[in-house]
Amino acid sequence: MRAVSIHPQTRLPVAHPTVLEAFRALEDTGLPWVLLRGEDDLARPDGDVDLLVDPRMLPQLDGLMARIGLCRVHATGHGSHRFYFGYMDADEFWLKLDVVSEVSFGRFQHWSTPLAAGCLDRRVRQDGLWLPEPADKAWLHLLHLVLDKGGIAADRQASALASAAVASTAGPVAEYVDRRSGDGAASALLDAINAKNFDGVRDLAGRWRRAWTRTQPLASRGRWLGHRTLRLLTPRLPGPGPVVGVMAPDGAGKTTLLHGLRADFPIPTSYVYMGLWGAGPWDRWLERLLGGRTAKKMFRVLKGGTKARYHSLRGRVVLMDRVAYDALLPQVGGGHTGAGLTNTLAVKLGPAPDVLLVLDAPGEVMFARKGEHTVELLEHWRKSYLQLAARLPGARVIDAGLPRELVRRLATETVWNSISSRTLPPPETDPGGRPGLTLHRWRMLDWRFLTPVLQPRHLGYGGSIDPELLGALQLLDPDARPVGTGTGAPGPQFDVVLLREPDAGLFERAAADVEPGGWVCAQVRRTAAGRGPHTVAGWKRLFRRHGFEDITVHWNVPGLDGPARLVPVDSPEAVRGTLALRQGVRFGLLKAVAGRVALGLRLFTVAIPAGTVTGRRPA
Repeated sequence: MRAVSIHPQTRLPVAHPTVLEAFRALEDTGLPWVLLRGEDDLARPDGDVDLLVDPRMLPQLDGLMARIGLCRVHATGHGSHRFYFGYMDADEFWLKLDVVSEVSFGRFQHWSTPLAAGCLDRRVRQDGLWLPEPADKAWLHLLHLVLDKGGIAADRQASALASAAVASTAGPVAEYVDRRSGDGAASALLDAINAKNFDGVRDLAGRWRRAWTRTQPLASRGRWLGHRTLRLLTPRLPGPGPVVGVMAPDGAGKTTLLHGLRADFPIPTSYVYMGLWGAGPWDRWLERLLGGRTAKKMFRVLKGGTKARYHSLRGRVVLMDRVAYDALLPQVGGGHTGAGLTNTLAVKLGPAPDVLLVLDAPGEVMFARKGEHTVELLEHWRKSYLQLAARLPGARVIDAGLPRELVRRLATETVWNSISSRTLPPPETDPGGRPGLTLHRWRMLDWRFLTPVLQPRHLGYGGSIDPELLGALQLLDPDARPVGTGTGAPGPQFDVVLLREPDAGLFERAAADVEPGGWVCAQVRRTAAGRGPHTVAGWKRLFRRHGFEDITVHWNVPGLDGPARLVPVDSPEAVRGTLALRQGVRFGLLKAVAGRVALGLRLFTVAIPAGTVTGRRPA
């Protein structure tokens, strides 16, 4: 990442290096943003770092944060809130960024407002940071207390008094409050706070809440119900969550460590116990049945494995107490008939951990902690676990004889490194150490062969640009930037613009930003929602309405991780040949017949699910 200072003419604030990197990344987009509160608590933030950003920044925000080591935790039902986490292992704390693109209030963000755009327009710079204009900042704090909290608690009264001293009854936010809460509402709130009548503030909060719902009854109640329901499904990590397994003899501290991790992790976790041979209430009955012990072991493997895989698919960090690898230890299972076969099945059926922590402690330490078995037996098991760890890929041995806080820190660092490494793969380099493009990333740039400009001078982009695609675009043009940001110079900015799953508004900004004779390439999908055309054919018509020439449409034939090929829809022979090749896939014959019918009816661009539309702005 390029090191760009927040502002060349002002000093940087005292802040944690990762916080400064986040601010630099936001500033580098050229879009407005502000730190909503907490500018004096950035060196080691005690709570969230709250930010308001321009909505146009959202398509690239996940990639920007991933590049500085922050992973997004998806949390639906929280309005426009986006949460980014990172473990600062050198300072032993979790950093959390709470980024919003709109200003809304209520427990479920169900009272939306149009205040965000004005707050961004009126922002001011202070000590190298973008902050809301003081009156805006004061009112946002007061509205948070009144609408979100329902009143002003004792520990917040001092901050409320400070905000009331700054807030004005004549500003844009106060005028909006009067429109939404009733004439004179803003003045009544400030008078009550300045008089320290906090019981009166609580009464005002109740009336305001009812008034805000009355002004938008359907929208407020709909968002309240929708957001409350969606919160049942989250939070979650992007993609499957990692499975963290812990192996060690009794007394090494497995359960203590895992419960400590679960309490400390601010990201979603789930605890799974996988003990295969632990005692159970039905043991004396199972011992009398032929194969009862084996059935018990297989049941626990399947039960624990199913639970672990379910929570992993839900995007949670699975903390697994014991793993199926225990079956590989010598003499495990007591040497009964069929133990070797069932141990092998246990390893095959059990979930393979993504992170394997092996706790190592002397036998006398483990005996002193739990008082079970003997020192000699525990020492023998300890050596067996260490020998097994040397055979297992990715195992991390941690000295469990260290203080528990240090053990937990080392484990947290290991697990977090696994999570953050999944977010963004390291950049590829050529033999000379320069950034390079893998074949996979070259395939992501196939769209450039649809225009005569193979090497853009000024490349713009917009829409659903994931981190990998953004990295490929920046290798094509290091100065590539989003459309609609501007550079301070009037007129068009780009000779080529790539749009991925845009809406009509984004297309209009791209059309305004591309220079005469420049090209816009839009990767679009058929959809029943959203603002803009709902079919590939509709996007072609939109290009034509905006005066574009040399318009071409290509069918994006789906592959495993993206378009397998780009087929020109104006070539019936190419389309028929591609349909014939796809008859062998699932439902391929049916789709091929439907495709030929749509082709004959001249409706193929309406039928295809995804395509690339390219056009040239007239010179």
